[in-house]
Amino acid sequence: MKVRKVNAQNPKTQAKGFAARAITNGKQSFTDICELAGLNTTMNVAELEAAGKLILQAAARELKNGKIVDLGPIGAIYPAVSGKWAEKAEDLQKSDLTLRVNYRPSDEIDAAIKGAKLAWASAEDEKKEQENGGENTTTDPGEGGNTGGGTDDDNLEG
Repeated sequence: MKVRKVNAQNPKTQAKGFAARAITNGKQSFTDICELAGLNTTMNVAELEAAGKLILQAAARELKNGKIVDLGPIGAIYPAVSGKWAEKAEDLQKSDLTLRVNYRPSDEIDAAIKGAKLAWASAEDEKKEQENGGENTTTDPGEGGNTGGGTDDDNLEG
């Protein structure tokens, strides 16, 4: 896995400096993943896609009901909320809140990414990332990137 150095600001000290961001190597479509998953099986790609979509529909429904959704070997997704801080409880307003979904990878997914070997990206690697539709998955390119955000483990069960 290649990483590059990006301009970043230290959130605590506000000092300007650098952080690392993963360089993506293109994007794999859901259909392509289903095709790869179906290798050496008797399942048709369309059947795998349909099953995956049905699982996602059910997961979305359960997230809306405030449930943690355990996706087995993929990991877990769970509802979360962010908003501004208030000194008094009565000063908190629903209009100031933003709902989102958080992800906790399974042990297998976590081990896979932690087992990747890191190398600094060359200018050519960065150019290829842009050509291949690579994306910076952070909301701010100066964040240092691709950390996936907080995990808020206090809201997780099991």
